[in-house]
Amino acid sequence: MTELTLQLLKGDKVDSRVDYRDGLPKNVSGVMRPVLGVDGYMLQQPGITLLGNGVGVDRGGIWNERFAAHYRLSETDFIEVSATGTYTSLGTILGLDTASLPYSFQTQAIVVNFQYWLYDPVNLLRQITDVDLGSPIDATWIDGYYVFTDGEYLYHTKIANESEIDPLQFATSEFSPDPTVGVGRTTDNKLIAFNRYTIEYFYNEGNEFFAFTRIPSRAVNYGLVATHAKAEIAGQWFFLGGPKEGDISVYALGVGQASSIASREVSQVIAQYTEAQLSETTLETRIVDEYSYLILNLPNEVMLYNLNIGAVAGKEQAWSILSSDVETGAKWRGLNGIFDPRISKWVYGDNQSGKIGYLNELEATQYDVLVECELFTPFIYLESASVDLLKIDTIPGFNTVDDATLFLSMTYDGVAYGMEVTLDYGAPGAYGKRLEAYRLGYVENWFGFKLRWASRSRMAFSRGVIEYG
Repeated sequence: MTELTLQLLKGDKVDSRVDYRDGLPKNVSGVMRPVLGVDGYMLQQPGITLLGNGVGVDRGGIWNERFAAHYRLSETDFIEVSATGTYTSLGTILGLDTASLPYSFQTQAIVVNFQYWLYDPVNLLRQITDVDLGSPIDATWIDGYYVFTDGEYLYHTKIANESEIDPLQFATSEFSPDPTVGVGRTTDNKLIAFNRYTIEYFYNEGNEFFAFTRIPSRAVNYGLVATHAKAEIAGQWFFLGGPKEGDISVYALGVGQASSIASREVSQVIAQYTEAQLSETTLETRIVDEYSYLILNLPNEVMLYNLNIGAVAGKEQAWSILSSDVETGAKWRGLNGIFDPRISKWVYGDNQSGKIGYLNELEATQYDVLVECELFTPFIYLESASVDLLKIDTIPGFNTVDDATLFLSMTYDGVAYGMEVTLDYGAPGAYGKRLEAYRLGYVENWFGFKLRWASRSRMAFSRGVIEYG
């Protein structure tokens, strides 16, 4: 009898375009830790537990450090969310689009629906209607200014008054004539203008009119496709976009350049959409247990990128899919996550309702609803062999209820999978349970496996071992 060890960080499949594709794991992501002779293991993503209820579908969230408050735009209400999940409505802001939520020492700004609003506990919520405001689509706060773009111009508030716009304090991103899609701020206090095909930097020179001056040497020939499809994590910006004559992808922004972090599989998923369809795409970040993640909210999918896996094992092994429920495969419900230091949890709005929930590492359900998970193995080549045993190393016994059932199926072509075999992951307290499937049959050349499950308890898988003869 001969043994073959399987790494589970990356799986395979094929498609109708005569192409090998990545079998992206669903609701599972990798952890880089040498264990049992492999480089890492696959861990199911945390569930979402109800914290409270807002008004409706979430349009943006922020933890305001200055006011020590959690704010959200919940459908048409601007709300403050307490540590226990109750909310206080602070006013009404109409529209359906995602909000930009920068804040200063004095105020919380809301830029949404081509409007500019300010809130503070003394003056409360009010719309700013300065005649020179125009129709802003994005904003950031830097060096005492709220800086806006309306898609063409860059402009900012007066240094002494966050409610006023000086008609002389306008500029444009002049590296290229493409429209400006969004703005941001670097950790060293530089203004970033994200244009459609280029990215340009400015520094505060205290000019008489527009306070910021271009830094020509830092311009990048890659641009942003959607206003909210950009995010900063650990001092680095990431964005969905691309060059003028190139595919749309997910990029890490560097000094004078940008590098794609999308695998070929993810690029093919993105390529299904037109630019118009991608216009409402958002990009979020999360840091849990020293692992950094990007969450790409596409029209029909939510993709998760594990930065730690990408840095060590490569981008092809770093992507997975996030989804909700079992039957429909709906995209992941969490939206506009913020870390609330009062409860030390990541808190999310919802893309289906007014629910507000927190990531819960002790559960696998989302609002007490089961979610389906999938894990593909790499293709295995064994010429004229009998597969007698498949063992998968797990961490059994910690499930809270006895519903930890797995469904294993086998493919000989990467397209069609055979009858599923039911495997018991283990009952609560059964720490010695082994996950094994026997007498899987004769193979002529290559084959692969797929694991599928939906449980109230999280699961982990470190390696597979095949015995054949």
